[in-house]
Amino acid sequence: MKPKVGQCYYAPRGRAFRIYRYDYVGETTSSASPLPDEPFYYNREEARKRVYELNGWRYKPCKKN
Repeated sequence: MKPKVGQCYYAPRGRAFRIYRYDYVGETTSSASPLPDEPFYYNREEARKRVYELNGWRYKPCKKN
C-alpha cells in the first residue's frame, strides 16, 4: 500500500514508538515529521491502535500465536 500525504504511521524511536505523519510522498522518496501532540508509546500495540484511529481505519487486534 502506497502512503498518502497526511497519513500516519509509527516507528521505533529508542525504546519507545513515535507517531509520524507524511508531509511529502513521491515516486521514490517520502518525508514525514513527528506529531508533536502525541506522546511516546512504550507498547507497540498501543501505537498501532492510535495510528489506526488517526487514519480512520478499523482496528483489529493482532493475533497471538
